[in-house]
Amino acid sequence: MIYKNKTFTEKEIQGEDFDNSKFMNCKFCNLTFRFSNFTDCRFLNCDFSGSLFEIISFEKCSFFESNLSGIDFGNADIKLCDFSGAILVDCVFQKLKGVKVGDRKKLDLRKCLFENANLENSIFVLCNLLSVSFKGSKLERGVFEKCDLEMTDFSGADISRVGFDECSIKNTVLDVEGFIRFGNSKGFILPD
Repeated sequence: MIYKNKTFTEKEIQGEDFDNSKFMNCKFCNLTFRFSNFTDCRFLNCDFSGSLFEIISFEKCSFFESNLSGIDFGNADIKLCDFSGAILVDCVFQKLKGVKVGDRKKLDLRKCLFENANLENSIFVLCNLLSVSFKGSKLERGVFEKCDLEMTDFSGADISRVGFDECSIKNTVLDVEGFIRFGNSKGFILPD
């Protein structure tokens, strides 16, 4: 199914399964997603601003040039998704347990892509980002807390003022410019 220039309502998405669908220039603004499933879907230049993801799953979906800013993915299932070229400013990537407020479990984002995405001010908490690519992404003022960043690729990414708190960093890729930006953000300077 192909949807173009459509503004969706909650009634149209609640409890619905979308398979192998393409959404072009669609608006999902200020909606609460509950019991919605998207599999093999392509979102091109779509707007999810102001929406709440309560019980939703995305599997094998791409979000090129789509705006998902301000979204907390705590109650979303994300598998094999491509966020390359997406706008994800002020987002929170975490997995809530649902037992007590603030309880989290590991969010597996392996095999997801975040290349050339705008992730300014976004937070990743307890995420498995093993071998995930953030090439060319804007991560300024973001936070990675208790994440597995083994073999994660940050080449060409803007990591100015990014916090890496209690992360597992091993064979993590960072280019020279990234080292300089990271060092500068921590107060280091290069001698003249």
